[in-house]
This record gives sequence, C-alpha cells and structure tokens, in this order.
Amino acid sequence: MTNYMPLDEGAFDLNDWFILGCIAAAYTIVFLLPKRFPSSVTFLLFMFSSTVACIMDNSIGGHIFDLYDIMDGPAYTIMDFVAYLLYGPAAYFFIYFYDRLQLKGLKTVGYIVLWSFSALGFEWLCHWAGVFRYKDSYSYWYSFCIYLFSQSATVRFYRFIAEEPHGHRALP
Repeated sequence: MTNYMPLDEGAFDLNDWFILGCIAAAYTIVFLLPKRFPSSVTFLLFMFSSTVACIMDNSIGGHIFDLYDIMDGPAYTIMDFVAYLLYGPAAYFFIYFYDRLQLKGLKTVGYIVLWSFSALGFEWLCHWAGVFRYKDSYSYWYSFCIYLFSQSATVRFYRFIAEEPHGHRALP
C-alpha cells in the first residue's frame, strides 16, 4: 500500500491533456475579461462552484450510487483534483454574463436552462475525452438536473454575497 496520491491511474493520456488545455484556456479568458467583481467575490465564486461540484461528484459518482468515474478509474488521483479547477472559471463566466445582462425573473430561469444545456454539451466533450467514464445506469439527464440545481444555487449564492447587510446591491 502506498502512502501517496498518484498523479494518474496508469497513463498520462488524452483526458489529462484535455483537462490541462481546458484549464489553461479558461483561466486565460478569466484574466483577459474586464474585471467585473472584487477579488473576494471572484474567490468565493470559484470556491463555491468547486465545492458544489466536488460534493455532487462524490455523492453520485462515489460509493453508494457509483454512476461514473472521473478520469481513468475509481481511485482518487492528483489529476482528479486538478479537474475540479475547471469549475471555478465556469461559474465565473456564468455569473459574469448573468450580472452583465442584469437578468431578472423568467429571464434568469431561461439563462439557467441555456447554461445547463451548454454544460451538458461540455460534459459530452469531457466524456468523449475520457474525463467522465459512465457506468451502465447513468443518463445525461441526471447531469442536466444537477446543472439546473447547481447553477440556481450559484445565482442565489452570488445574490447573497453581492448584497450589503441591508438588502442593497454592493456591486456595480
């Protein structure tokens, strides 16, 4: 038994390069976009989205349900952890445009549905690259429901951190 976490589960292949390329592209875009939020809000959005993703992945992809594996198999590796670095920029883009468009009411619902379908498309690319390895009972619609939930929670979290204590908007 080893006392360290391996980099990967046998081979550094397409899924590892895919994740690293996506991370490089996503963080580059984040840094190139005009700054819209204070650093504290950006940090909280990154942490919140990565935490929600980790909880959801370990709930339905892990022990009890075991519907899929991340990266090369069931063992937890450094590259599994690295994959979670993608969720921060995704949430940042989601909230960046949500805030910029100043959406309210049903437009927010439509926006969440649109981004949920977009996330499903990106998940399909990740599946193609071997980032997600689905087991027999998994359906993409499970992911769609999870995206609806997590993006709704992200909007609610953003509204919470963007308000001052007396209910006034603290951000531009």
